[in-house]
Amino acid sequence: MLPRVTGPLASWRVVELTDLRGALCGRMLADFGADVIRVDDGSPPGRHPAAEAYRNANKRTRPIALPGERDRLEALLERADVLVENLRPERRAELGLEPAAVTARHPHLVHVAMADFGLSGPRAAWRLEPLTAQAAGGTLFASGFPDLPPCWFPGYLGHDCASVYGAIGALAAMMERERSGRGQTVEISVQEATLAGTVPWSVAIQDYLKINPFLPAEGKRNADGFYWVLPAADGWVRFVIGNEKQWRGTVALARHPEALTGPEWNDTLFRRMNADVARLVIGGLLEDRTRAELFEEARRVGATIGLLHQPSEYVTHEQARSRAVFMEGTLPGLEGAPVVRPPLRFSATPGCSEVAAASPAPADPWPGRERPAGGRGPGGLLPEGVRVVEFGMAAVGPEVSLVLSELGADVIKIESAAHLDVLRQSGFDRINCGFAFNTECRGRSSVALHLDTEEGRRLAFELCARSDVVVENFRGGVLDGLGLGYEDVKGPNPGVVYASSQGYGRTGPLAGMPAYGPLNLGFVGLHLLWNHRDAPYPCGTSLNHPDHIAGKFLAAGVLAALDHRSRTGEGQHLDLAQTEFAAYTRGEVYMEGWVAGADPGPSGNDSDSASPHGVFPARGEDRWVAIVAAGDAEWAALCEVAGWAPDPDLAILDQRLARSAEVAARVAAWTVGEDAVELSAALQDRGVSAVPVMGPLEQLEDEHLLARRFFVELIHPEVGTERHEGNPLRMSVTGLRTAAPAPCLGADTVEVLGRVLGVSPEDVGRLVAEGVCV
Repeated sequence: MLPRVTGPLASWRVVELTDLRGALCGRMLADFGADVIRVDDGSPPGRHPAAEAYRNANKRTRPIALPGERDRLEALLERADVLVENLRPERRAELGLEPAAVTARHPHLVHVAMADFGLSGPRAAWRLEPLTAQAAGGTLFASGFPDLPPCWFPGYLGHDCASVYGAIGALAAMMERERSGRGQTVEISVQEATLAGTVPWSVAIQDYLKINPFLPAEGKRNADGFYWVLPAADGWVRFVIGNEKQWRGTVALARHPEALTGPEWNDTLFRRMNADVARLVIGGLLEDRTRAELFEEARRVGATIGLLHQPSEYVTHEQARSRAVFMEGTLPGLEGAPVVRPPLRFSATPGCSEVAAASPAPADPWPGRERPAGGRGPGGLLPEGVRVVEFGMAAVGPEVSLVLSELGADVIKIESAAHLDVLRQSGFDRINCGFAFNTECRGRSSVALHLDTEEGRRLAFELCARSDVVVENFRGGVLDGLGLGYEDVKGPNPGVVYASSQGYGRTGPLAGMPAYGPLNLGFVGLHLLWNHRDAPYPCGTSLNHPDHIAGKFLAAGVLAALDHRSRTGEGQHLDLAQTEFAAYTRGEVYMEGWVAGADPGPSGNDSDSASPHGVFPARGEDRWVAIVAAGDAEWAALCEVAGWAPDPDLAILDQRLARSAEVAARVAAWTVGEDAVELSAALQDRGVSAVPVMGPLEQLEDEHLLARRFFVELIHPEVGTERHEGNPLRMSVTGLRTAAPAPCLGADTVEVLGRVLGVSPEDVGRLVAEGVCV
């Protein structure tokens, strides 16, 4: 039986028609309180029962044989609010679910279509399996050792990014329906969502080489990059060294080796140029201590490190226990297994804090009801008139604001030269020219307020008191200590939606500990899975995962809270631990390890559900093609394209899995002389999922992405022309805007303080002189 729901979307009715790749979208909406009915069309179950149970939890299920029982599906859609689907183009047509047809029959319905390459463009008919999604989106090219094939993150990462965007689109479209009475189509390309959700900074780098010629223009994988993975006595730890304090702490943790104490090591550029030396020295001085001992010592000396846990170690860790991250499972066949709870905590509308197995839906699950008539014309920006104050640092907070800005919100970023956003330092001494900051912080104003001053805090508080949303991802407790926490702000502003995101969460023994994306993934036991079996050490990836997509997920939560506030006037506090979001997106890992009685290890690019399933060399230097033969028919088609005679000993998947290394070697011997793009096209024409492994250079010239006009070109006041990834959301009714270039620090202080608080330009000038507006 499903738990009693009090979530912000408790009035929503959602029909889901997806396979496992798209199931997380409906799961997210269900965890926000929606009544999600998954249509079981009789497709055979896959090979991963834990994933099936986990990703379909908190939903109801209705068997409908399709296409024969289309009338039953139509009856369900007539009373639904949202349809979520990721059907193949031919299946969408067979069921009459092409967007124009759905709109004609159900004009009230919000239709979320998650299409692998989008609904248009030269590759709209191509298929993406989880591995090939990471190849198309750029994740794969950026991950792994440079002298080994690119290495994927096992699971559904690319499609999960699309699911997050699907939830955002559904929320925005339902807000539109409340305004205008109209449903609409929400389109998400999995390729575009993967790029935006995992490697968004890679696109802009090409236009920032004139600022910093040392940037990695090709976006090629570099093992753990500058987030060093180093050995401890009982495993591995990972470092972040982004500022002087972190460097000094790292040297102290290594017991001040003489080789690293010269004055030249105080220079950031020198350290970057000699990182291999520093790594070698420090890496040999840590194995006398355990991971836990290093972690505690790092907290004392100011180093920022993370533990690389096994999944089972995270389940039993004090931080996870104190925040009740896991519950004892009741899913069929998995009773007793640790199940990740929904990670976003709503203070006023808790949603589903429990996780229950999918349950049967009755034949007529929803009574008829009156639909919103709407009182305004469609097509304007959403959320119209919403003001957002952002205390953002690095990626997660700014990602929330970017989503809201592109929907139409007025975003005000409060920052200061006294405590620079770490991403501004990606431009070295040119703080307005950091490629990472200027990607992440588009579409907002910059107000310079030094929060260490009493007047700076007062002005920040007044801005919060006059805003609809506050977003913050400072270290836990910092804003509370400044009198700018939720309890402070809600006094004069009880309707505020206040969104907090910390690495480990706002509570628990690690609440005040700084954390970054690569550390978060390691803490929850997932880093160790992102590697080749025979790699020299567990490098994981140098990407900042899950920062980017975690921020977008939190933006969906903000939209849900705004939707609730529009009906009730009630504000609330949202709390998202980035570690818990990472665990949530791969929740089946913890259950599978419990069933097996052992933690999973790295598997490279292999899979137990397809063969071949891998990244294979193509013609040219560091050129690769990802290929997945998902079934026996796809294998037969691949053999035909390769010109191989049928081999009855490899005709069945289990046969190929038993000889997977042999199959992979045979495929690699064939692909090494082929052009990756041409080979992918030939295989896709025969129904085999194959995609060139694309980096930013290939993406910027990709005919499909160019045909869809995915990239945006802006003029930054100090950088000039710059290109960025666009918005993967496409909405048929609601307007979306291209976010403006990122602001120079404090560029909007006079305008914003005057417009919102009535502060005169003369008074702002005085505040600058007094060190407040700096």
